[in-house]
Amino acid sequence: MSGHDWSIDTIVHALPSPDMRQQALRDIHLAPVGQLEQVIAHWQNVAARWVQVEQPRIEEARAHYVATGNLPAEHEETAESADRFDAWRQQMEQLRQQQRGAA
Repeated sequence: MSGHDWSIDTIVHALPSPDMRQQALRDIHLAPVGQLEQVIAHWQNVAARWVQVEQPRIEEARAHYVATGNLPAEHEETAESADRFDAWRQQMEQLRQQQRGAA
């Protein structure tokens, strides 16, 4: 992607999940004209990071798992990572409850 110009279509298709694609389209579609360039640039950066950094890292971990049957050490769960995930999950649940209360 970095070798040619991005379009809204290529930005959206480079995103890794349907939810992210929908959010990008929603943000771009609803952006005020004066902020449109900034919103598109944000999603272009997200897409570029995914294509250039995250996707290759995930593919490398996947290939390692296929070859060895184990994740690379840096992807194994630790007590710290489990605690952080639990804290994140609790935070997301609190946000869901707040949104339900506001609706």
